[in-house]
Amino acid sequence: MKKKKLFRTTAHGILKKGYVNTAQGQVHFGTAGGGPVLLLVHQSSSSMEEYAAMVPFLAAKYRLVLFDLPGHGMSEDPSDEPGVEEFTQAAVAVLEHLQISKCSILGHHGGALISMNFAHRFPKRTEKVILSGTSGLKSFAEKQIFSKKLASKKKVDLEKNGTSLLLAWQRYVAYMPEAELADILRPYLNSVMARMRPYDAHHAVLKWDRQPALEGIRAPVLLLQGLQDEFVSKQENLLTIIPNAQRKVLKNGGAFLFFDKAKECAELIDAFLSGEG
Repeated sequence: MKKKKLFRTTAHGILKKGYVNTAQGQVHFGTAGGGPVLLLVHQSSSSMEEYAAMVPFLAAKYRLVLFDLPGHGMSEDPSDEPGVEEFTQAAVAVLEHLQISKCSILGHHGGALISMNFAHRFPKRTEKVILSGTSGLKSFAEKQIFSKKLASKKKVDLEKNGTSLLLAWQRYVAYMPEAELADILRPYLNSVMARMRPYDAHHAVLKWDRQPALEGIRAPVLLLQGLQDEFVSKQENLLTIIPNAQRKVLKNGGAFLFFDKAKECAELIDAFLSGEG
């Protein structure tokens, strides 16, 4: 009998998992590897599954710490809607539980905002910062337009015929045109599961004013972008705002590049953290 291909997921035994009590409830985390610590912060409506495919490429050299933000993955739903500050405190709680005093941090999309806030708020705990899938700053007019769109955004109602689920699947196929079906399935399922959570973290995270944090980061920063990521614009403008920053672009990467471009991302991350890139 032909052996079935094992999907790359956080169910893999390389991750040692646990829970920590925080002000936002129980937070689920996983650790793997040894060496300098890299804390990985996933995007809104996702989970630490976002980084599972990268673990085998980095665990031999780094101690990786993954966690599900409050209200995501296998973490508890908080009693009140959390924002960037609350998500950041959850990250700190995980580090303190693991007795980690200093780390580098990587965040993608909404996770990048949490990462920049962490680096700004806790400079003595921050070695290096990787901000993936984050855009340049918006003008005042652009912020107003964006805020109105955000305020009017609502979750799509489910139908018995599954139309909304099919449309969502088709969007993910478009987001990841070069990916294998298994790699598309994982972020898609994360998104579907997020429908059942009480809060949509996109709202709280994207309303946050990040300019003070960006200007206040003193650690070395790598800006990372998938060129096919339709949610990112004008990222290059951040090079003039963030001190000590550099930028790398994956020409064949999209909005979910850590799912389907794990090896390429791991190589860029290793080069930056080791001082070789």
